[in-house]
Formats: sequence, structure tokens, C-alpha cells
Amino acid sequence: MQVIDTIQPKLQQLIWLNRNNQKKVLANSKRASNGALIVNQTLIPSGLPIELGTKDSGLDRADFEALQQHNATVLTAFTLKLDNETMQVIWDNSGDAVSGIDLFDQVSGFDLVTNVVLRFLTV
Repeated sequence: MQVIDTIQPKLQQLIWLNRNNQKKVLANSKRASNGALIVNQTLIPSGLPIELGTKDSGLDRADFEALQQHNATVLTAFTLKLDNETMQVIWDNSGDAVSGIDLFDQVSGFDLVTNVVLRFLTV
């Protein structure tokens, strides 16, 4: 089951887009004056980017608009449930946190929004 805070999309088609490319360790290196390589590494405990999306499938317009409203009003941490995983997240507003494309151009929008991308950061 997929639930974003209190919003449970009617169409359960969200995919974790960046599940397999999470940078969980930060590393930098430099050379000492004697030529030795100095490497510093540390775990990144929070702030990991989570991207959910629909790819070519769709998300119901009412759910999409509810997510846009949630993004505009909730600035604190909330629960994200993806099938077997539960995590605390905030919206990643460094870019478009909620984006999508209308499948067909209509005055009030089509019933489904495709290529939806939702961006979060773990806390």
C-alpha cells in the first residue's frame, strides 16, 4: 500500500525511481604535502533524496491536486509508506516537489496526470 501522510492514491502506481542510486556515504579526498592520500568518509544519516513517480502510467487528478496542496501547506515531517517500507520525510522544495504532465490538453485538465514525479528528503 502506498500512503503519503494522509493521502492514499486511488491508483497505486507510484514507483521508487531512485531506489538503486542512493548516495549514503559522503567522501572527499586530498593530498597531503608529502603526497599521501587523505580520504574522509562519513555516513549521511538523513537528507537522502527519495523520488517517486509514475513513469508512463498515471495518477488520478484529484490525488495529484491533493499532493500539490499538501506540498504547499505541510512544511514539517510526515510519514511515507511504500509497500513494505515506512519512512519519515519532508518535501524537497529545492526544485519542483510535485510535477506531472497532462495526458491531453483540456480546459480543466484530463482525469489522469502522467509522468508524475514527487520529491522528498528523509529526516
